[in-house]
Amino acid sequence: MRLTELGTGTQMINQSKGFTLIEFVVVTAIIAILAAVALPRMMDAQDNAHQSSVEGVGGALASAVILVRSQWVANGYSGAVDEVIGFGNDDIATSSDGWPTDAGQGTGSNNSEVMDSAERCKRLWDALLVDNAPSADNDLLNDPDYQVDTISGNCRFTYRRTDDGFDIEYNARNGAVVTDLD
Repeated sequence: MRLTELGTGTQMINQSKGFTLIEFVVVTAIIAILAAVALPRMMDAQDNAHQSSVEGVGGALASAVILVRSQWVANGYSGAVDEVIGFGNDDIATSSDGWPTDAGQGTGSNNSEVMDSAERCKRLWDALLVDNAPSADNDLLNDPDYQVDTISGNCRFTYRRTDDGFDIEYNARNGAVVTDLD
């Protein structure tokens, strides 16, 4: 506080530099309330983003499977083939019904409809999806977006960026791609 003489009397001028304790407490309380309301909404939005991502990848995989089979039909194939010409790198193998079963193996392809190895499922993932697709691997040391394994003769791709248990499963017997978000 400073005293200033104006005219005939003395007047006190109060110079404030900052918040009072009460103002600080009120502002802090308002920020805390806003954070308590906004944080759950942001977390829910993040969960929705992960779910949407898995749905999108599942849809892309299903589309690629259908495109391979369509190319198999368009090429006039009947029976299992080692390399479907006209799709990707021309290295997708199919079952006798035209569903993708292996990739990148040439005449050494496994045309069985029973998906018996995670490595085979990984080869299919890499061949069916574009280069910037999420990573998939059975070796978790590589920190993939999806863990690859097999279950009941199908390929299973488990999303690893949340603990929600999102899976994409591919059945080479009938070409079905199922996205499980439960």
